[in-house]
Amino acid sequence: MRFAFCSLGPMCALLLAALGCSSGAPSVSPAASTDIGQALCTPDEHPPSPLSLLTRTQYDATIADLLSDTSQPSATFPAENQVGGFNNNTEVHIANPLLVEQFMDAAEGIASRAVTANLATLAPCSGQSASEQAQCGADFVTTFGKRAFRRPLLADEADAFNALFTAMNTARGYSAAVELTIQALLESPQFLYRVDSSRAATTETGAVALDPYQMASRLSYFLTGSMPDDALFAAADAGQLLSSDEIETQARRLLETPRAREMVRDFNSQWLQLDELSGLARNPPDASTDVKGIGDDYRESLERFLDRVYWDKGDLKSLFLSPEIFVNARLASVVGGAADATGDFAEVADAPGRVGLLTQPGLMAMLAHSDQSGPVQRGVFVLERILCIDVPPPPPNFNPIPPDPDPTLTTRERFKVHTASALCAGCHKVIDGAGFGFENYDQLGRYRTTENGLPVDASGEMIGTQEAGLDGAFTGAAELSQRLAKSVLAERCLSKNWYRYAMGRVETDADGCSLGEVQQKFVASGGQLKELLVALTLTEAFRYRPAVPEDQ
Repeated sequence: MRFAFCSLGPMCALLLAALGCSSGAPSVSPAASTDIGQALCTPDEHPPSPLSLLTRTQYDATIADLLSDTSQPSATFPAENQVGGFNNNTEVHIANPLLVEQFMDAAEGIASRAVTANLATLAPCSGQSASEQAQCGADFVTTFGKRAFRRPLLADEADAFNALFTAMNTARGYSAAVELTIQALLESPQFLYRVDSSRAATTETGAVALDPYQMASRLSYFLTGSMPDDALFAAADAGQLLSSDEIETQARRLLETPRAREMVRDFNSQWLQLDELSGLARNPPDASTDVKGIGDDYRESLERFLDRVYWDKGDLKSLFLSPEIFVNARLASVVGGAADATGDFAEVADAPGRVGLLTQPGLMAMLAHSDQSGPVQRGVFVLERILCIDVPPPPPNFNPIPPDPDPTLTTRERFKVHTASALCAGCHKVIDGAGFGFENYDQLGRYRTTENGLPVDASGEMIGTQEAGLDGAFTGAAELSQRLAKSVLAERCLSKNWYRYAMGRVETDADGCSLGEVQQKFVASGGQLKELLVALTLTEAFRYRPAVPEDQ
């Protein structure tokens, strides 16, 4: 049975457009836009959206925590659009007819599995009469509905689901009533969206503090990528999560949970664009080297390095300077090192040429061509992902095909064509200046000192960053990494990327104070990564929302 998304309460007036039920779209009034901007220090013409549709990762984690269903039902959902490097942007991650249909399909399967496996636990009922079962149903709607909606149900919401349960119980029996009620709850916008707005009339025109349940969800979905846990629900029930101290206490607790590690992996995957490792195809210099399907090995190796940095070392300096890599048997045969005797990944702490994130084998292989290194890709990556410096797009007549490998030349010599052209020289002097510093790493991410029998020239130059300690000539990735480990631009860029991920949107002028506060606290902490995440939860941008008039 399918349920209309927008038939279960007045809250749907706010959510109609997002779910394709009308042609309008929720918006914030000009007055609210001005005042929220003042609350966050500077004018803001585009205040944050009050609606946040669950991403595929968040959907799967929520279903797992809500119903112990680990089938990852979002596998068939369409991929989210990316803005600013992340897939949770509230302005573009919206429901469309295909996604709505798949939400419905998923809800049917999830509800069926839940009742088949856990009916006695989900909705226990010893009564046999219609009135007794109706009471069991009402108890189930109250308890399960609260967890599904991440807040207590409003009276008219409870009435609607109770009426559904009673009708289905009369027509099809108790287990079917429970199953269809679960299905209806999972198809509801109140489940699929995080909603930082109230149905009550809003007369204030400035920033409005999130209520305890809204804050519980915002904390949870940022720091764990899933619904609030029991401790967060208990804090919200007690009316907590309103002060900075209460929010900080919960943020630090959540960062110690296993879900926080999954969240950090999700951030790193998007920030570093690690999905590009899926299906990676590289041509080894010799036919005996097995690299088929090696992208998954590269990715796991890189993620283990990042896990070590975030959870064991914990600072920006370690991100750029830690020397270890992780290898299994196949990676060891390709990039060197000794694998664990059990076949698992082993840490290699003394591999030649390995200095931090930018020299990880997986990253160097990803930022390369199939048959040669990729100075352009590597230069653009450093500028855009590490320093947040926009690189202009190539001219319309740009030829993206790299020069053919020539066994008599090095990559640097082949790529001179870029700076030989007046049309390309301006940008490529900047891009290639950064990228040539990684020439010690071939298309497999292997460290090398010669190419085609010729000495590798890994000299580079950082140009135009306007940071005294960063600009200038350098030799090799190790020297560049030393500069980045002390770079203010790198600190600010990582802060900005985490800000976008946490807020679900690209920063605007209104975020000047909040983003600046985060960056300052990150610097003051000595680049401690956990302190960066805690600082995000204490900003006004995280704790407040724009006022939304009742009729929008």
